[in-house]
Amino acid sequence: MNDGQTILRHPIDEKQPKNFAYDHCFNSSDPTAHDFIDQNEVFERVGSAVLINAFTGYNACIFAYGQTGSGKSYTMMGTAENPGIIPRLCCSIFQKISELSSDSLAFKVEVSYLEIYNEKVRDLLDPKKTNKNLKVREHKVLGPMVDGLSVLAVSSFEQIASLMEEGNKSRTVAATNMNTESSRSHAVFNIRLTQALTDKENGVRTKLLNTSLLPFSCFSFSSKLIRFYFRLNKQFKQKKSQKI
Repeated sequence: MNDGQTILRHPIDEKQPKNFAYDHCFNSSDPTAHDFIDQNEVFERVGSAVLINAFTGYNACIFAYGQTGSGKSYTMMGTAENPGIIPRLCCSIFQKISELSSDSLAFKVEVSYLEIYNEKVRDLLDPKKTNKNLKVREHKVLGPMVDGLSVLAVSSFEQIASLMEEGNKSRTVAATNMNTESSRSHAVFNIRLTQALTDKENGVRTKLLNTSLLPFSCFSFSSKLIRFYFRLNKQFKQKKSQKI
């Protein structure tokens, strides 16, 4: 790896190496390497921008993509000793709320968790455990949304972690050639941050800010996922243009 480039050299074939350019290239495989990047540094370079966007009115999305065993779950969720982007971002959100909250500014955090598997959408936080298939609809104001999806209010990262754990128990698991307990579904964990700014003269003004976290655990795309993702992406771009 060299700055924003990853260079692949065949161990036997001495042909021209292949170069791949990215915004960031992180070496997280060998802790003894001089260019090793740990979980905290990955969050500082990637997740911190999402945090800033969320509190300044921009929607944000983190999209993890890769083959089974490539490190998506570790990067997004991590471990108790080395938490990933999602827990670090959630903790940072509540820390930021604690710093900014005042008599005139209040915050509300709500979460939802869904699974897309075999062209079907399921609510992973459904309190009734109905396991029914949900439909993706177009809202005139909010854009693409999942009809009937549970949205739960939370006040700490501990509550988010508990809901994630509960939702993960409901995910579809099936063996693959590379992972005997691989989840064959696509999971979308969404955080909705609402700021309520009180103006004594004009009343209360409320604005919605969304931070979507998408930890995928298999590398194949379903057509429904593609449509859902690109509709969200289109909505994000439209709102960014309106903000500018």
